[in-house]
Amino acid sequence: MDSSLKWRPLWKVWIPISLFLIPLILEGEMAGTTFTPYVYGLIVFIYGVVYYFRIRMWEVLVLMSFMAITIWWYFLAERAQMTYDSFLLIGIDPGPEVKHWIEAYITTASWFAALFINFVIFYTLGPKLMKALELEKNAIRLFKLSARQMYEEKNGYTARPFNAGKHPFKKEDLFGFSSFVEDKKICLALFPGNGVKFVFSMGTSPLIKSRQEELSHVFFNSNGELSVFISARDYRQYRKKYTFDQLCDIMGKTFLRFAKYYNTNNERKIITELRSA
Repeated sequence: MDSSLKWRPLWKVWIPISLFLIPLILEGEMAGTTFTPYVYGLIVFIYGVVYYFRIRMWEVLVLMSFMAITIWWYFLAERAQMTYDSFLLIGIDPGPEVKHWIEAYITTASWFAALFINFVIFYTLGPKLMKALELEKNAIRLFKLSARQMYEEKNGYTARPFNAGKHPFKKEDLFGFSSFVEDKKICLALFPGNGVKFVFSMGTSPLIKSRQEELSHVFFNSNGELSVFISARDYRQYRKKYTFDQLCDIMGKTFLRFAKYYNTNNERKIITELRSA
């Protein structure tokens, strides 16, 4: 059974660096112009906007915006004349006043100040954003892993929790497992009072506390009940309309299996299964 999800862009560190340096070098050597940093900065900003609407974290918008500004600032400071000449080639004349203003205020010294601010923003907001991206990546793996075992296709989504049967764990038994999945950024563990809830999402980040109730989750109730909720947004990410109840049942069994792995000192199997997806 094909378990592939709809295509979605994922953050890879080497991709933005390559997409910036290679065109920049080629453009400078072949054309002598400097459009690359401005186009790239615009792409970074747009990517930030897209990711904001995807994971609903303002941190990504702030971080990407300041990154774009810092890129533009450097090339305006270091290559003001080349920038001016490049825009003249495509019929855009900023005028001498704008050129003089840039030369007066957009300096290398001011760029270092902007770079410092960018570093402060990155080290302040970056860790939370990186955690959100890792949680998203592992949520995708969870859904792919569950879909591998699907054999029914029927569009039957319902916005209700699915009763996935029973589990043998007491709440105290799940504390270690909860710490493990959070440490590995597999999902977020919450303790609502009557059990343990494992929250994951391919869209809105589980780190947004105000949105956690509407996200996909597996709930280990203290009374031994196991329930699963899949959000409509996550369900729509599948290329095929898998039977909703079966998807929930398999997701519940996946977490039940992972918890058993952990409690029998086989937590490596959890990572191995996820990476295989």
